[in-house]
Amino acid sequence: MVEVRRGPVEKGEVITEENVYDRPDETIGFFPSQIVADLAVSAALLAIVVALSYLVPAPLTEPVDISTTTYVPRPEWFFMFYDQMLMFFPGYALIPFGGIVIPTLVFILFFAVPWLDTEPGHSPVKRPFMTIVAFLIILTVVFNLLLGIIRILNFPGGSP
Repeated sequence: MVEVRRGPVEKGEVITEENVYDRPDETIGFFPSQIVADLAVSAALLAIVVALSYLVPAPLTEPVDISTTTYVPRPEWFFMFYDQMLMFFPGYALIPFGGIVIPTLVFILFFAVPWLDTEPGHSPVKRPFMTIVAFLIILTVVFNLLLGIIRILNFPGGSP
């Protein structure tokens, strides 16, 4: 049977991985064990990325022709929902509203979540307000993304 000791660490006592659970209130130092583990994982991920970049190079297209008048700029896929949202606010007067005011209000809503939802549990059933807000935000982003993809596919020279 393991003896559980309480109280401060005695002078000269060393906390190791074997006896750390004897004193659950004591911790193991961050340096050097966690630093070495983080460096090892980071080095492995870097090696994988370098190998993939060498083995599967990015395809290059033809050089840019700056004199063309037929090029239609399109956003990357992760900005399509934002670009589609701007389509709902046509004209120079409404673009700042759709591009600045609404995203700022959404950011403020995300920032205010801890004060709007003080429910201590993690169940979505016990948090109907935040569950509905999160569902509506996800639905809006996915719907705008699909509308943006459809708009680009129907444009002359389509494919995103």
